[in-house]
Amino acid sequence: MKTWASKTVLYDPELRSVMVRALYGTPLAIPIGMTIATIVIAACAAITGDAAFALLSAVMGCVGAFRLGTQILYRQKQTSFSTAVFERLAYAGAWATALTMSCFGAYAVTAHADDRIVTLAVAQTIGYIAGIAGRNSSRPFITNVQVTFAALPFAGALIASQIPAFVVIAGALLMTVVLTISSSEVIHRVFLSNFRTTRDLKTIATTDSITSLLNRRGFIEEVEERLSSGRRTYLLSVDVDDFKTVNDTLGHDVGDALLSLVAARISSVLESSEKAARIGGDEFMIVSDRTSKDVAELAALVVSLFADPISVGKATLSVSVSIGLTNATGESIERSLKHCDLALYKAKAEGKNRWLSYVPELSEAYDRRIELEQDLAKAIVEGQFELHFQPIYSPRGRTILLCEALMRWRHPTRGSVSPSEFIPLAEQNGLIKSLGSFAIEQALKAAISWPQPVGVSVNVSAKQFHRDHDLVGVIEDALRRTGVAPHRVTIEVTETTLAEDKDFVIATLHRIRALGVKVALDDFGTGYSSLSYFAELPIDMLKIDRAFVGSIATSTKARALMRAITGLAGDLNVPMIVEGVETPEQFEAVTRFAPYGVQGFLFARPMPKEDIDPIIDRRVALPAIDRPSTTTAKKGRSSAA
Repeated sequence: MKTWASKTVLYDPELRSVMVRALYGTPLAIPIGMTIATIVIAACAAITGDAAFALLSAVMGCVGAFRLGTQILYRQKQTSFSTAVFERLAYAGAWATALTMSCFGAYAVTAHADDRIVTLAVAQTIGYIAGIAGRNSSRPFITNVQVTFAALPFAGALIASQIPAFVVIAGALLMTVVLTISSSEVIHRVFLSNFRTTRDLKTIATTDSITSLLNRRGFIEEVEERLSSGRRTYLLSVDVDDFKTVNDTLGHDVGDALLSLVAARISSVLESSEKAARIGGDEFMIVSDRTSKDVAELAALVVSLFADPISVGKATLSVSVSIGLTNATGESIERSLKHCDLALYKAKAEGKNRWLSYVPELSEAYDRRIELEQDLAKAIVEGQFELHFQPIYSPRGRTILLCEALMRWRHPTRGSVSPSEFIPLAEQNGLIKSLGSFAIEQALKAAISWPQPVGVSVNVSAKQFHRDHDLVGVIEDALRRTGVAPHRVTIEVTETTLAEDKDFVIATLHRIRALGVKVALDDFGTGYSSLSYFAELPIDMLKIDRAFVGSIATSTKARALMRAITGLAGDLNVPMIVEGVETPEQFEAVTRFAPYGVQGFLFARPMPKEDIDPIIDRRVALPAIDRPSTTTAKKGRSSAA
């Protein structure tokens, strides 16, 4: 009858795998031991000329070859044998060895009791039995059978010899058998207890406490094991879009509950060979061994899982995820994780709620980004940045109202670097504060030489509203140093500025207006919260995003939206500036809504100070614009710049 401990091994696959691995854990010891035993028995055959020793030597050699073969099969994993099969093969080899060794000792004592060779046989057999007790005492079943096979025939022969010394040895052997059998169960229990404790500690160390998925450490161990074995391995990085907003608005308890639900949905579509993990914050990882086609379908499926809202307590949340996918087969885990992240960042940059697979071009873009980051700080110190100015005209008075200051980077080797590249970099590494302060200072210096009616506007990043940055102090210092009248200065902010710390941003805007500086809400209509924040913001001007202008000459919907925005701005007594006017047709349509100002390539492109100064000095009137003829209107776009 098997003990409870043996049953535990049978019904715990992980434990059984560990214990079978231990049976094959000393690949050199068994072949060496078997070789020595075979040589010793063969030596006895040579010395005595006894054919029985020769037969036993051959049997021991065959058993040794069998055990060596199973060792090789287990190490190379080139068979479909299960853990249970390898366990039985190990048992068979061990028991056959024990029985052969016992027969060797018993025969030597029986047939050659008066020969000196018996001393060698007795020593060899006793040493083997002692080794069994020490090596396998944590495995009661194999130990008990092995020590019984090894000891009983040998002990019987020793007693039958009636030689006093041999009888004493037999008694010691039998006592060793009894002690080994009685202690092996206790040792096995201790082994199981230690195993469970170790496994529990490992589980705690490799499991995420919120989702019960693998954590970063557990996931990396899983991937490393797969990569080292040469298995096909794909990695998917799954990130919950705008998760920070959930934490900030609804609290961390709701955020944690949402993470658990996201984990459950992801796990529900995985196959048994796949693993999911939460590696930090709102980022999950999946490791898969599917084909490239199937893993792409998996990525699309995971994105689609969140098409419907998720209920978290009393809240119903619209959730989406972005996914980066890479083939990690044959790659290092560090490189694979980097590739996965690059694909994820690209998916988010393209609008979120989608998946993208890694391509080498993403690494090239990343390398360029790193180089630009390194050059950015030096560019500020070396004065590689300059301001260009784009005039904003009054369609009524046909004069320049103010000029918007726009940052430009003249890189010494790359030439002109787009603001869409360097502004996000500056925001991420904290240099936007220095860059923003530079823009405010230089914009006000440029306005010193302009006629008094002409003002200047400067764009301010959301990162400049952080509590550790005194934006109001920067503006106040620039006003004091340049002497520009505050009413000539406008600070432009976007709706996204309010996303992180709305109350602090609004308080800061009030302080800016208290200086006499104006505040304009830029890109109005593109954010998700335009109307909800519009009434709260202390603003003096509203800048309508170019998205509303593109089809205003031909679309009744666009004109209806513009009419609604114009009415809202008029009711709140906030002047309106329309951006992105590029054709006479658009200008004609826009002027029907009587905006305070118009801006766009139709009138002027952004230009350096030395080019804008003569225009302001010589003539501040709006350039003459040909009204669209019927033919031009049908074409829908003028060639004017």
